[in-house]
Amino acid sequence: MSRGRPRRAIAATAALALSGTLAACGGGGGSGGGGTGGVLTVSTGSTGNFVRNFNPFAPQPLQSTHGMIYEPLFHFNAAKTGEVDPWLATKYTWADDGKSIRIQLRTNVTWNDGKPFTAEDVAYTFQMAKDDKALNMYALPVASATAEGKHTVVVTFTKSAYTKEYFLLGKLKMLPRHIWSKLSAKERTTSLNPNPVGTGPWKVKSVKGTTLDLAARKDYYIKGLPHFKIMRYRAFTGNNAANAAVTSGQIDWAGGFIPDIKKNYLSKNKKFDLVNIPLATTSFIPNAQRGPTADVNVRKAISAALDRDFMNRSVYDGQAPAANPMALLLPNYQSVLDPSLKDAKLETGQGKVGGYLTDSGYAKGSDGMWRKGGKKLSVSVELVSGWTDYVSVAQMAKEQLKKAGIDLVVKAESYAQWSNNRARGQFQMLLDNAGYTPDPRAYYAQMLDSSIPPKIGQTTNVGNFGRYANATIDKALDKIGETTDLKKQKPWYYKIQQEFIKDMPLIPLFSAQNEQEFNGNRVTGYPTEDNLYAAPSIWLDPDGGWVAARIKPAKPANKPAKAGK
Repeated sequence: MSRGRPRRAIAATAALALSGTLAACGGGGGSGGGGTGGVLTVSTGSTGNFVRNFNPFAPQPLQSTHGMIYEPLFHFNAAKTGEVDPWLATKYTWADDGKSIRIQLRTNVTWNDGKPFTAEDVAYTFQMAKDDKALNMYALPVASATAEGKHTVVVTFTKSAYTKEYFLLGKLKMLPRHIWSKLSAKERTTSLNPNPVGTGPWKVKSVKGTTLDLAARKDYYIKGLPHFKIMRYRAFTGNNAANAAVTSGQIDWAGGFIPDIKKNYLSKNKKFDLVNIPLATTSFIPNAQRGPTADVNVRKAISAALDRDFMNRSVYDGQAPAANPMALLLPNYQSVLDPSLKDAKLETGQGKVGGYLTDSGYAKGSDGMWRKGGKKLSVSVELVSGWTDYVSVAQMAKEQLKKAGIDLVVKAESYAQWSNNRARGQFQMLLDNAGYTPDPRAYYAQMLDSSIPPKIGQTTNVGNFGRYANATIDKALDKIGETTDLKKQKPWYYKIQQEFIKDMPLIPLFSAQNEQEFNGNRVTGYPTEDNLYAAPSIWLDPDGGWVAARIKPAKPANKPAKAGK
């Protein structure tokens, strides 16, 4: 879709029409096969060596699993609420007050093993979610999924599923029945799936150490996509190594934090570009079931002891303003903000810390530390060791909490260990972020819906990692999902925000930094503030896949003619 051309936004009940290569908006279209360019080199930051794991149900599938290899039915633009594009499907229609949906599929899609993509595959994918809770990552209330011919699917639900629209249409990846039906229930969650069969524009070429290569399909269903022959992921042991590669021009598209980015990146080359669209809220995620953070007063005391403005200025050069106490992304979700909370601020100060801890039976010892039953109040926070900005935030929090009489133990871990503990709920507190959805229903659901996470020790990759449960919030989410009428939804959004302030299930810090770096000497056609056709984040599921197919090689600068020519 050309720069400046109006994009189509559709409501939840609208039908989405498709003709030709409309879904190639944002740099697609054209004629001939994909992969006419060379190598697109990208970095998602510090993740260590790659493990050849492309199982979307496994705890740690490689990022390229989502959007590059396996695709959802529609693209919900995470950067612009209400903008939806066709992906594997062309239109959808809700019925029965959100208890059924009819989905029309494309007619020219094949899996990368050459077999046709049909309604049977889609129905099977939904049926797997219905039959096996371990595979129902988004807690979809599926009652049935039926193929009507080769290109139409009807899914019914046990209750209104409007709240789940983003998840079932924009996040759930379609899987080939002829592959997954041959696997046992155990294999579906434990197999590494090293040679994935997907509908996406890329196939796995090689995975070696810190390099992962994807090869462009020549038979992708959208002509002209992708624009590069190879998409090469490079991994690093930490932010410093990743930043060195980015700032030296070795990386075409990156999504890492670079301190003082104007000096350390943009000034290095006039064609280096930065796109920074905040899409999430950085928070401490407390374990709501076990340990000291299961006590709401401990959570509130930790929050009150933090100096978020100092963290923002020191770590993010002032680009990450403090969050609101509802953790509501603004201005993204301005339409559902409780008017009575428009000026709400997070409580801070030693007086607030002492009040909350005293109410929970803690007393301050002669050493200035809070104790209960003779035991010092100590909380551990886990974070990825290579994420240097988060390491700095955690160390500042440690000093600030110490001044307030609370011991914070900082555990910097490998990404694999951290993500495994997060998935299983085996932590006291995490430093993480949440959001990356254009839908406020999905935003609060993935953070707070008690039906999403299994019991501690079992795995979820979706959200509510702290295993928080609040019947009032669950009811509000259900009520929001019963209608598409915003006026009827608003009181329930307000109820969620009020309960959030009361219970503090997450400890909001600030708008998550989301710097995406592009080497304009090598690439063009990426999302910008003027043409935000998708969220620009390389690591975002599945927007990263949408952009990866549409980003183009930059045209080389015209070279001066040789003398005498």
